[in-house]
Amino acid sequence: MENPPGTIGPGWLIKVSSRTARPDPGACPTHLRTAVRPLVAAEPPAPFRRAPREDFAPGPLFAALDLWEQDGWPIGRVLDELRGIRGAFRGRSAPAHPSLMAWTVQAFERYAAARGEEQAAARAAGLPPTVPVRLGWTARSKKKDAPDARGGQQYEHTAWGRQYASADGFVRDLWIPSLGRAKADRAAAEKAAIAHVMANGAPTPRRRRGDTPPKDATANTRLPERVRVFDFGCADGSVTPLLDWHRTEVQNRFMADAAPAFVAAATGAGTRPGASCVDCKAISGCAALHRTPRLWGAASTAPMRGRRSVSAWDLRLHGECPAQYHLVRQLHLNDLSAENDGARRGRAVDTWLNQRHADRPVRGCRDLPIPDASSLPAAHPLEGPLAHVAVRMLTEHRVLCPLNGIGSNEQVLVQHRVTAYVPELDVVVLAVPDLLYTRRGDWIWRETKTASSPVWEGRSLLRSYPQLALAVLLFSAGALDADPRRSWVEFEHLREGRGESRLERIDPSQPVVVAEAREIIADLAQPLLDDASYEPTTGRHCHGCQARTWCKPGTAYVAEHPQGVGRHPDAAEADHFADRGSIHA
Repeated sequence: MENPPGTIGPGWLIKVSSRTARPDPGACPTHLRTAVRPLVAAEPPAPFRRAPREDFAPGPLFAALDLWEQDGWPIGRVLDELRGIRGAFRGRSAPAHPSLMAWTVQAFERYAAARGEEQAAARAAGLPPTVPVRLGWTARSKKKDAPDARGGQQYEHTAWGRQYASADGFVRDLWIPSLGRAKADRAAAEKAAIAHVMANGAPTPRRRRGDTPPKDATANTRLPERVRVFDFGCADGSVTPLLDWHRTEVQNRFMADAAPAFVAAATGAGTRPGASCVDCKAISGCAALHRTPRLWGAASTAPMRGRRSVSAWDLRLHGECPAQYHLVRQLHLNDLSAENDGARRGRAVDTWLNQRHADRPVRGCRDLPIPDASSLPAAHPLEGPLAHVAVRMLTEHRVLCPLNGIGSNEQVLVQHRVTAYVPELDVVVLAVPDLLYTRRGDWIWRETKTASSPVWEGRSLLRSYPQLALAVLLFSAGALDADPRRSWVEFEHLREGRGESRLERIDPSQPVVVAEAREIIADLAQPLLDDASYEPTTGRHCHGCQARTWCKPGTAYVAEHPQGVGRHPDAAEADHFADRGSIHA
């Protein structure tokens, strides 16, 4: 297969991880096709820029587990090492945030306890103990003389996690850390891909980037007869057995579930701009990705960091507390604290609206039955007074619904990702409007927010809700292929009281509006892009921070300023406007 524009290099080696088989409707086919070909590179080449902080949350945890499981350190010594570190931990490339190290201490203790308990249960069941495997398993085919229909001559399969094997090689175990609770299950294709590597892989040294593998297939004289996979929850120590298969079942599952996913990844065509753009080798040649230079007027300086994505919620969260942005948005840490009522209500209303607006043929909510508590989404259950408040907000929406009276030839896009690229900063901008729709062919961007209090009149609407400012800039820069003179941004502010909700319209073609939006986004974006330390800033947001457990200043602030239990009162808005589609283990 030919390389897509913007890439160079041979494509005969196809290397896939078990994560490649994980379903992702938002993934870009061209990104996947180049990602599984490690010898294909970006053209022009992308310079390597080291992150100022550890940006892989399990990295220090795995380094600590190596000390315990492979180097024989006692648990107490490992914990002392973790608590005393003030820079990069044990060969990691960048210093870890102090809160990440505090998280690592807890995760390490939980993992060691969970692993001990599982091994005791296995012995009681008559299974042999399993010990750590130092080199990761790789299943590699022999290199063929000629490429196949996919352009491949050699294939490699890998899986991520902590690897263990019994002394006789009969049993292999894999433990996969999840940053929150242990996952109850994983996709069938991903499980089959993991099992294939465990059943057929051999311990293999890591190669340097760009090096080619040996031409021979991996060989292992002691392939297992039984493979077991466990999901481990770093936030609470929970463990879920994901699979326990014998060799014959592994092959059948691989062919039925994983192989089609890998073929699709290796042969995908077309482009789908979105989160995939951050890691895509083909970005310089992608015609589908809108270039928006100087989107917020930033100076054309060389980027200090590798390519990143930025959303309105990223900007707002960093403006509130840089540490919270780094720990929650970049590292995806989560202390499993309960959402407050406002967040739960906002999520339920949001889901109900998305489902109704996605119905086909399109109908306005005014023409649908009046909602009641029984019609609220089962995935976000509400009870008692909270359910009644949500219903009253949805009743208010019936009057303001943008699809009331819409023509059959108009376009309606629910939760459609809008993507733009700021080339001089090497930044991918991501936005997900609640609704994009047309009226007589003119595009309209609708954002909806549920709230218990009215809009604060003493502050600009764009500054209160930066997602609106970003929408203005994206329209103005042509990121939606729409004429800003014939487009507008709408803000629907839903409250429970009859007649208290508001609908505001913002004109993205007005120079004064664009200038204000550019100033707002610049005030938020430049500090984020320049930040190299992510120091905590305390305030009332600490009460709802998902990483506060590991943040000393935040914990101290909450102790000195107690308030109601649950997440920050603005969490409903935060979740509602969050950048959707983050991928983590």
